[in-house]
Formats: sequence, C-alpha cells, structure tokens
Amino acid sequence: MCLKGGICGRKEDRWSFFKKSQKKPALACIIEKFRLNEEMKLYPLILLFAFGMSFLAGSACPPVGEAVEPEATPVQPTPSDDDKEVEENQDSDTKTSEGDSSLPHFLVIGGGYSASGNQVSLEKNVLYFRRVLGELDLIEAPRHLLFADGRDRGRDLQFMDPAFDIPEVNRAFAELLGSTKGIANQYRSNGLAPNGPSSIAEIDKWLKNTGSKLKGDDRLMMYFTGHGGKGDKKTPQNTNVYLWNNQKLKMSDFTKKLDQLPVETPVILVMVQCYSGGFANVIFKDGDPKKGLAEHPRAGFFATVHNRVAAGCTPDIREENYQEYSTNFWEALCGKTRLGATIEKPDFDGDGKTSYAEAHAHVILSSDTIDIPIKTSDAFLRRYSQTQPPKEKKEGGEQSKEWLLAEDDYAKIIELAAPPEHAVLQGLSVKLELEDANRLKEARDLMNELESQRKKLAEQKKKPEAERNAIKKKLASEIRKRWPEVGNPYHPNARALFQPDQSKQVMAVLKKGGEWSKYLKAKAAISSLEKKRFELDRRKVKCMRFIQVLENVALEANLPIMAEEKIIKRHKELRELENGILPSNERGT
Repeated sequence: MCLKGGICGRKEDRWSFFKKSQKKPALACIIEKFRLNEEMKLYPLILLFAFGMSFLAGSACPPVGEAVEPEATPVQPTPSDDDKEVEENQDSDTKTSEGDSSLPHFLVIGGGYSASGNQVSLEKNVLYFRRVLGELDLIEAPRHLLFADGRDRGRDLQFMDPAFDIPEVNRAFAELLGSTKGIANQYRSNGLAPNGPSSIAEIDKWLKNTGSKLKGDDRLMMYFTGHGGKGDKKTPQNTNVYLWNNQKLKMSDFTKKLDQLPVETPVILVMVQCYSGGFANVIFKDGDPKKGLAEHPRAGFFATVHNRVAAGCTPDIREENYQEYSTNFWEALCGKTRLGATIEKPDFDGDGKTSYAEAHAHVILSSDTIDIPIKTSDAFLRRYSQTQPPKEKKEGGEQSKEWLLAEDDYAKIIELAAPPEHAVLQGLSVKLELEDANRLKEARDLMNELESQRKKLAEQKKKPEAERNAIKKKLASEIRKRWPEVGNPYHPNARALFQPDQSKQVMAVLKKGGEWSKYLKAKAAISSLEKKRFELDRRKVKCMRFIQVLENVALEANLPIMAEEKIIKRHKELRELENGILPSNERGT
C-alpha cells in the first residue's frame, strides 16, 4: 500500500492516479483508450512515465523493498503546548562544526526499553530540558537526542490520561480475576523527532562522528532520563542503563566509550535512572576504583545511590505530579519550575551564580522523594579517604593532623563544610528537627524510630489486607461459578460480559450484600496506610541524606591526611568541575 497519491497494487487505484491529473489530456486519452480496449501492452511504459511524473511532483512511491506503514493516527491526548514545541524545536547536530565554540554540546539519551516501559514523563523530561536551555540562552547549542525507538511510527510511548474512562465492570474483573496493572494506560508514538533511537549503535555513531572530533575548548553535557538496573553480586557498583529494545549498557562499558572523547574535553553527566549512583565510578579507569583515576576530566550528578531505585517514571500526563531528580536539578539552574513558576536560584557561596554542585545540593535539600542523590566526588572520597583513622599509625609514629569523625561535635563539622554541604546540613537539620551536638547519632536514632513506626503500620495493614483477600476470593469464585467461560478471557461469551446489558448483571452479583463496597473500603484502608508508610519512608530518606553529606564532610577533611599530593590535586580538579556553571560551564566559581 502506498501513501499520498502513489501508484498502488489494486487495479482501480492504478487508474485513479491518472484520473486526478487534469493537466495532461493527451495522456488521459491514451489511458482511456487502453482501458476501454483492455489492452495492456504499453502498461509498463505508462507506469514508468507516470512514476517519473509523480517523482517530479514529490509524491513518488518508495523504492521496492522499502517498508512503509500507512499513516494511521494513534490515539493521543489533545496536543499540548509541549507537543507544539516539539515541531518547532528539534534536536540537531548541524551547529557542531559551525556554531559558537563557546557553547557546550549536549547529548541527551532517554526513553524506556519498550513501549510498556517508556512512560510519558520521560518524554516530558526532554521537553523540560529544552525549555531550560531556552531559559539559559543555550537553545542554539549543538545537541543530539536519542530517544526510545527514534522516529519510528510505531506506538512507543505509554501515557495515562485521568479523563480516560474505564467501565466499572472492566475494573472489577481486573481486580478480582486478573491485574489492574496498566489498565488505564494508553499508547502513542513519541513526538520528539529525535535524531535516532536510544541504542548502543547510535551512541557509538555519535561518539565516532561528533564526540571524537570535539576539541580541547569544547564542553559536553550528557543527560540520561530512562531506566536502570542493578549490578551483579560480585560488582554491585557496575550498574546499567536500559536502552530501546531491551538493550543493556553497563557502567564499565559506558566508561570505556567515554574514553573515545578527547582527553582534554570536560564532560558533565546528569543521570536519573534507578541505581544511577553506580555511574559515579566513571571517574575511574574502566569504571573500576581499583584501577585508579581515569585521565579524562569527568564529573556527574546522579539521582540515587547504586543500590536503590529512583523516583519519577510515570505514565501520568499531569506534570504537577512529577517528583524526580532532574525536575529539581534543572529548576535550580534556570530558576523556573517545569510548570513555569519562578523560583529563587540557589547560590550558597554568594558568588551570584548557580553551580552544578549547588543545583545538586538544592535537590538533596528540597526534593521530597525516596532518592539519595550522589555526585562523583562522593565516590572519589569513599575510595581515597575514610571517616575513621587507620589502625596502623603512619611512619614516624604520630598523626600530623587531627582526624574529623562523623560523630564529632556538629559545630566543628559544619565549620569545615563547603557552602553546598553547609546548606544541606543546616537545612535538613531544621526539617528533621535535629539539634544535638552529636548530630550523627541523633539522625540514626530518628531513623530507628521511623523504622519502628513503619513496622507498626505494616502490622495494622494485615487486617484490611486479610479482609480484602477474603472478599476477593469469594467474589471471584462467584463469577467463575456463574460464568465459567471467564476461565479463558478470549472466549466469546466471556467477552460478551463487558457489554452494557450483561455488565449490569455482573455488577449486580458483585454488589449483592454490599460485598463489592466492602472490598473497595478495605482497599481504601490499605491505601491510606500505604500513604502513611510512604511519608515515613521519605522522612527516613532525609535522615540518610543527612548522614551521607555529614560523612562526606568528614571524608573531605581527612583526605589530606590519607592521600598523596597527586590524589589531593585530582580531587580539587574534580570539585572545580562540579562547581562549573551553565551556560559557560567554566571550571570553578
């Protein structure tokens, strides 16, 4: 089948192509003659001539063997301003060699591993990032986008519109006989017009064609908004990202790919997938701390540590519900939320600028998620420093400097904290109501208390769960007894139960004696307890963030005691890179 006036396989369509041409009467007469006489000897010649004319008109069929899909419009929500922006603001590498050399380069990789894992929030993250570049006067910077299946016309994006109506009987059958997972989800093709799909081959292609040709004064930022997976038991830090079509790219392999970039080109990473903290090890050779530091200057900011999932991916189209790392990170850099509200940009050192490190600190302090954000210097310090003095004394018999312990007096620790860490520790102390001198112990005690409350909620949840399960079993049994065809959901009689007349009968059976109402009530009670548990989890996570930053301050203070001069120098360079800013991305403040 062809598109837009091309010559197609059906006989009537062959002739309809020529009928449309009113400007060629001679040709029309010839065709009519052959049609009336049913003579087809010159048919191949006519086809060739017509193909040439249509080619000149710009509507020729594709070459033989080229697959073309009909332009069927998938079910989509009403186009938003973001959708309109997509058409006007496509990513391009065309300025890579001709553009302003002072502008940084951007490589954005995103989307899920399949349609079922490619939530609309990932698409909207890319759109928000584009708006951020616009706010920072960087929209003309060379940028390259690899997203999901690229420009394939297939429906690769999952979304959930609250206005989408799900009949009561459908939800009831899903609750009692199957699963409610994904019942409200719909699918469409992504509207980003990316440069290509998110695949290892496309990443390699960009590195070869563009990345390897960057110069010493070029700068590169890489933003990944997608999904990630755990490392294995032997190498838990070697986590991975998932690319389209279930491809997996390990941190160690990703690090080797970054080695293709010029050694003098600084790279900033922003990665928000689950287990993203493993990628903080890109500062080491092959991503392995045991092999020492990589020569390439790299710094990165990650949604959470290597052994935890991250918040954020959702099919919900309502951006006001989005809570994830990059939402807070980008708003700190540009001063506007993803909904357009103006916020005060963090400037913890008072230099009038907002650095990457300050944006990262803003996330730790302000985000209300389950994430424990981490940056590359955190991984550096945990490799080359420690919070406790070594058992063996240094050669010479005495320590030349005093060790800073994480459990030391808080006044002493906060005095040594850099401005971003200082702001985080002070801010979280207020939110968690921490006041003791031994702030580490106080935070740990609070964590234990929150865990105790969490266990109590788990006990409270057992009663409504048991009630829900009992009712579910009873109602499911009743349905199977009356309509045994439901054993196979594709049975014609089973599918007929979703029709209006029969669905009323089904719901009447379920609601008899108030059983369905009791089921929903038990489910609501469980949901309420889950919300309370989640609130405890988020407060507990704030304690974990506080402890991590407190330890970072101690580790940084102890580094000069532990490490050689070249390691101390590399740490300083890394911190300077983390303190860079957009748009100039200059090192240091």
